[in-house]
Amino acid sequence: MTVLSALSSCRIPAPGNLDADTTISLYEALRPLLPAAPQRAVKKSARLADIISEFDALILDGFGVINVGTEKIDAIDEIISLAGGRNMPVLVLTNGASHPADRVAEKYKKWGLALDTGNVLSSRDALAQFAAARPETGNWICIDDTVTPLAGRPVAADGRAAALDAADGIIMLGSSGWTEADQAVLEQALLKRPRPVLVGNPDISAPHHDGFSAEPGYWMARAIQRTDIRPLWFGKPHAPAFQLAYDRLTALSGRIMDKQRIAMVGDSLHTDILGGNAFGLATILVTGYGLLREHDADRVIAATQITPTWQVERL
Repeated sequence: MTVLSALSSCRIPAPGNLDADTTISLYEALRPLLPAAPQRAVKKSARLADIISEFDALILDGFGVINVGTEKIDAIDEIISLAGGRNMPVLVLTNGASHPADRVAEKYKKWGLALDTGNVLSSRDALAQFAAARPETGNWICIDDTVTPLAGRPVAADGRAAALDAADGIIMLGSSGWTEADQAVLEQALLKRPRPVLVGNPDISAPHHDGFSAEPGYWMARAIQRTDIRPLWFGKPHAPAFQLAYDRLTALSGRIMDKQRIAMVGDSLHTDILGGNAFGLATILVTGYGLLREHDADRVIAATQITPTWQVERL
């Protein structure tokens, strides 16, 4: 099944109606665009802290592992402390691409976490690396005016329709300010003249205490359904973000690391776990805080056939 046919048979809800089930359904519709990964036998533990000795390094997702919405998950302090006591490098790899890593790291510092800019990477960094290696010619714009634009990529704000009409390429880093009207203008521009679209955040949604926000992956799924575009993706589960993370861990540890001794810790099967598995890492699904916090994780794993190395409820 092609991604267009899968999305055509998928009812995409309004952004305010996203929940875990609709998020998982949308990820499944996008499966033709996601990497393939072998299945594994799933081991279980009550807490991440109880199995941390199994690994030499940790890659942590942001939403659903470090925080839910704007609130820190208290147990993350213990995890970072345990890793520090074992001289394990810890890296945050987030799909949040709206702002540079130093702004993300500043948030963690305010929460008292021993993480600085060198410990934080995002899908934005993978997109920026791609853009630097293959400078795009023509007029490229970032289309969410709430983000920090990439260098030389102006944000389209007022006069969005005219800016999109003039653009040779489109970059979507975030979507916190994105509206139905913005989406309609984007889709119309792509129908009028298809062109390359780079997406810094493949997430469909992000968990908050009162529900789930609509992230760029959600809006791109709608754009694919309407226009049959094929964006280039730069966050989890796609390889560029994981390669960047692996290279950073090599630099932090000062040695070449065994991928199976590096644990990708996340709350999303389709981004953290699928991507980590495809890259050859060990993976740990955390079920108690984020996307699957009110779901039967065993059932979802069986339905999606995405199998983490470990499944834990809590940090």
